[in-house]
Amino acid sequence: MKKFLALSVFFLISGCISFAQVKSSYQYSTTMPYGTLDIRTKISSTNYYYLQEDKTFSFRESAPGVRTNAYLDMTSYESSPYKQGNLRQKNGSLDKFIMNYRMLMPNGYNSSYAEGYPLILIFHGAVERANCYYKNCYHATPSYTVDANSPAAPKTATHKLLNNDHHLNVGGKQHMDARNLAGTRLPNDPTMPGRAFPGFVLMPQMFNIWDSLQVQDVVRLVRLMTSKYKIDQNRIYVEGYSIGGYAVYEAMKRASWLFAAALPMGAVWDANIFTQNLQNKVAHLPFWTFQGGKDTRPTPAYTENIISKLTAAGAVVRYSLYADLGHVVWNRAFGQSDFYKWMLSKNKSNIHPFKGNTVINKSQGISSIKLMLAEGFLAYQWEKNGVVISTAKSPTYTATVAGTYRARFSRLSSAPTTTQWNRWSDAVKITQVTTTAMVAQSTQPSAIKVETETEGEEAFAYSVYPNPATTSNVNLHVRGAGEERVQISLTDQMGKEVFTETFEGAEFGEDKQLTLPASVPGGVYILRIRQGQRLVRTKVVLQN
Repeated sequence: MKKFLALSVFFLISGCISFAQVKSSYQYSTTMPYGTLDIRTKISSTNYYYLQEDKTFSFRESAPGVRTNAYLDMTSYESSPYKQGNLRQKNGSLDKFIMNYRMLMPNGYNSSYAEGYPLILIFHGAVERANCYYKNCYHATPSYTVDANSPAAPKTATHKLLNNDHHLNVGGKQHMDARNLAGTRLPNDPTMPGRAFPGFVLMPQMFNIWDSLQVQDVVRLVRLMTSKYKIDQNRIYVEGYSIGGYAVYEAMKRASWLFAAALPMGAVWDANIFTQNLQNKVAHLPFWTFQGGKDTRPTPAYTENIISKLTAAGAVVRYSLYADLGHVVWNRAFGQSDFYKWMLSKNKSNIHPFKGNTVINKSQGISSIKLMLAEGFLAYQWEKNGVVISTAKSPTYTATVAGTYRARFSRLSSAPTTTQWNRWSDAVKITQVTTTAMVAQSTQPSAIKVETETEGEEAFAYSVYPNPATTSNVNLHVRGAGEERVQISLTDQMGKEVFTETFEGAEFGEDKQLTLPASVPGGVYILRIRQGQRLVRTKVVLQN
């Protein structure tokens, strides 16, 4: 008993530790478009959140009056490598359960590793809940709350209420395999296998449904984890499935400064990011969005509308459309050869150029490039060609001339010392096009990278030539198109469509020359080839 009390006191004290990450208004505000933002971990000296590790909260008992304090095994594999725990709130004499979670630690975890380990946060889907899936409840009805516990929960040792394991059925095994594949390698080890993840995996379990309040509790959970463990705060990634995909958008909306990349999969809702005009807060984040071509909620059109709006705000979105799948896209997503490698390449420290563009081209109306970091940090610093820009102290900077730019921010102080700055970003080289002939040398990426994944049918292949081309000589060769109609469109880097035409698939038995309007100026364009659910995009350079 004394040992348990000492352990509890340790966690209560550790929960009181205050750690700066962002400005106070980015932790608590009653004036947000969606209502109140509250992701504080410490409200006062007597009201704070803390972690109770190695225990699952439930009403299950191993003997009368003796709680099991353990998760209920509901997975088809051995999930015990995931540590169990629960988030709690201490408020005066009240010690309140908030949420159960499971966490996988890196192999060979070293608390002295200065750079820290990356972390993946996973929002599971509705089926893997702790109690109710719509009206299908393990106990009582959706109105049942743990606090009231009325009617009283069963105490049998195998009752599924608050199981803290079912949510590991989706993604838990794949992420554990990736952790195991990493072995004891440190995150920046050049021998890291492409399918490995050398970090933490955090999987909280929602009660009935993900809502804004539970998402805020998850953000608190992540913040407490980063204060206790050696987690690289520049490499925290968030992914979610179905309603968990909605939770990804909700989390980004409320704490976009926390995450380095977002991976919504079959997200059923965008969390009103656009109707609440908050897209600019998340546009600096790299997105990888997954969608089933046969899904009806969400439909491909719904997801692509979200992507278009994010792109318009300046985001770069990688899009995987699985033409043969319905709603369950996550298993295919986990199988992407660079699923973990893509995440590990994203770092919160790095600058995000608007739409990924790094080329000033006044002939296309691009006279400057907006460079972005996340809002909310305590201080910012920018430099051009190795010289600090004394007037640049905000999360964004507009580059009007060519040069090499870097930036950094501080999570620790509004007047940082040398050691209180976050690391400098990777350098971003801004170039400027002065003649149309120079356009061919541009390496600017397209705003959206769309990938089409198929199974059971061969995706068509294509080539565009010459490239660079002229408006009067753009040739397209498509192989494997079949009979279905093919739509061809061309958009400029600002998203304006300058050409569209539809062909019968049979017409691509031979090469097609596209007849572009003479008014189309030279520059870099995105050519889109769509046939049914199959969609590919490629960059085309035009010279006058």
